[in-house]
Amino acid sequence: MINGKYQLATIEPKIDTLPNQAFANKDLLFDWTAFQIPKGTCAIKSINVIVQGKDAVAANGSLDFGLFFAKSINGVAPPSLGDANSAITVIKAAAARRHIIAYQAIDSSEMEDAQDALVGYNILGSGNHNSSNIAANRHDAVLEGDPSFGGDANYSKTVEGFQTIWVAGITIGAANYGTNCLIDGAVTDLATRTFDVSEDGDADDIFAVGDELIACASNGTSAQVIGTVTAVTADTITTDGVGFDGALANDDEVCFRSPITLRLGLEY
Repeated sequence: MINGKYQLATIEPKIDTLPNQAFANKDLLFDWTAFQIPKGTCAIKSINVIVQGKDAVAANGSLDFGLFFAKSINGVAPPSLGDANSAITVIKAAAARRHIIAYQAIDSSEMEDAQDALVGYNILGSGNHNSSNIAANRHDAVLEGDPSFGGDANYSKTVEGFQTIWVAGITIGAANYGTNCLIDGAVTDLATRTFDVSEDGDADDIFAVGDELIACASNGTSAQVIGTVTAVTADTITTDGVGFDGALANDDEVCFRSPITLRLGLEY
């Protein structure tokens, strides 16, 4: 239920397809990701975005992207827009049209922390304007979802007093969330929780406790969740192992499963 006029929604969309490959312009950045907020009509008053870089360098903060917001209709969630790092087909776009309720453009030239003081990543925010064109970043899209969404095979049932909203992203430019942090030696034991990594990219320059990780081949295939980080050094990563159910090859690249974090400031 609403406690106060303002609410904060934190969303960590997952990119499980080709996570270490460059995106093309207008590729799907991430498919529909559900989040629950107190029910009622609300406006997006602020957007802050944490964007991971490439190879421990803040390389993606200057790239624009777009956010689509959607709701369920008659208990049916918005249909998938496709796989991340691929173009959205006209059929999938048409199928989702009636579910879409809002769009927000993320203009990095207006929102980026231009000093790159955080080295390995960027924070984009509606208060970080680098020019006088403030009107370009007024986040006043209005959201209202279906509080009676009953859940399905992919999404949880809406909690009483809340509503489910979905968000999907498209990239405007060649984003790349590779890390150059590579598995050092094949891993075949599914009980493994500590992974050795090569010095091509120091793990503690990139990852932190709480990050959910995915590993894949150099060409982005054979993606495998390896768990959430519980400890990290320059050359080892320890995870809780949740989701790890397949072998890893030598030189598989370790990536963020959620390289983008969205924080929406909502006003009811």
